[in-house]
Amino acid sequence: MGELVSTLLKLKDDLSILTPPTLTGHKDMVKRDVSKAIGAAKVTWLDSKYVAVSQKEFQKIIDWDWTDNKKYVAEKYDCDNFAFSFKARVDRKFHVNTVGLVIDYEGGHAYNIVVFSDGTSKIFEPQSDSWPKKGAGMYMFTPGVVEIII
Repeated sequence: MGELVSTLLKLKDDLSILTPPTLTGHKDMVKRDVSKAIGAAKVTWLDSKYVAVSQKEFQKIIDWDWTDNKKYVAEKYDCDNFAFSFKARVDRKFHVNTVGLVIDYEGGHAYNIVVFSDGTSKIFEPQSDSWPKKGAGMYMFTPGVVEIII
């Protein structure tokens, strides 16, 4: 019985990680915010309304998430799988759909971009739970060779 209670308490904690989402916006707002952050890129919009949280609230999601603990397996579970998984988990668990999938052809890498409720956005690396700098290494963001699915 003690194990059941512990599991239920953990589930309660998981569900209460976030305060309710702090912003709901339309595609045009999110498009503007992404454009400010990264400039020219091909963006595919999957929704017409978006829900975002603050960067502080989003850090709680990162702390909860275990995607970075998955084992990297070349051509089987690699960068695109990490990025897809993280995007899907955040939307499914927290209904935050402002995590985009970035396919950076020049950098030869896939990762995420996150739009926050204050209109800012940052690149997110789901394999290491880090915030890499745009324009360095695998995060080139050269106009015309980046696709974003959000």
